[in-house]
Amino acid sequence: MSNSQGIILKGVGGLYTVYEDGVLFACSARGILRKDGTKLLVGDRVRLSERDTVQCTAVIDEILPRKTSLIRPKVANVDKLFLLVAAGNPKPDLYLVDKMLIYAEQSGVDPVLVINKSDQDEAYAKELVAQYRNAATCYITSASDRKGTRAVCEAMNGYTCVLAGQSGVGKSTFLNLASGGEQMATGGLSDKTMRGKHTTRHAEIFEVKGEYFTEPTFLIDSPGFSMLELNFEAKDLPQAYPEVYNNQGECRFQDCRHIGEPGCFVRDLVEQGIFHPERYKRYCEFYKELLEKEKNKYR
Repeated sequence: MSNSQGIILKGVGGLYTVYEDGVLFACSARGILRKDGTKLLVGDRVRLSERDTVQCTAVIDEILPRKTSLIRPKVANVDKLFLLVAAGNPKPDLYLVDKMLIYAEQSGVDPVLVINKSDQDEAYAKELVAQYRNAATCYITSASDRKGTRAVCEAMNGYTCVLAGQSGVGKSTFLNLASGGEQMATGGLSDKTMRGKHTTRHAEIFEVKGEYFTEPTFLIDSPGFSMLELNFEAKDLPQAYPEVYNNQGECRFQDCRHIGEPGCFVRDLVEQGIFHPERYKRYCEFYKELLEKEKNKYR
């Protein structure tokens, strides 16, 4: 990173923590940025002025062009989205997993699926890999005993990454393991509900260092969530599935929707195991939901 450029690690109440060449500056935004309604995001690359290297304060003058941006969490310039799910408790919502992978594809962010808590159900962890191996890079881990965590950390090395997923799957615990410190509060699961206790309150970037990180690496532990809507037309859904766009073929009908029509090449992908049958079933459900949404749009 050059001397004239920093990255916003945190923003609370109009004050921003900006990382620049290993130094953390407490910054306010130039008035012109506030006046034109510009929304600064965690992850934004910015230019600073009025640096006080003793007090470590500065002013944000300019936001540099974003290469990617996410709405949930609200962050910019993410390279990879690491989606954590649990092989045991809490049981993963695969509809949500699929939506998150679609979201990553739409946002230009590389999706990575981390199946944590494999010690609770290793067979199910392998089943999830079978479902998603052609949709995302997959890793099986057990953060409690560090199994598989090295490979995931090496995949993060040199990138800005979001850790996302349902509450309770081990995002904060994994972040602490990766960083070698207790940077985020960890919650665990409620004994009564077996649902995650929400511990992360806002998106915040941490620079992580350690034996696995030879290049500047930034992680974002995002708030847990349970809802994500698909906002595009049904006809565009196939382009959000790597199983489809990486294995293009021809269908008998030009307007084929890939939801069971005769002569559909996607049907062949399902039969060959390239497009896992369970994931394909959810694709069909999404397609029908999007069609219904389009029908009701102008009612």
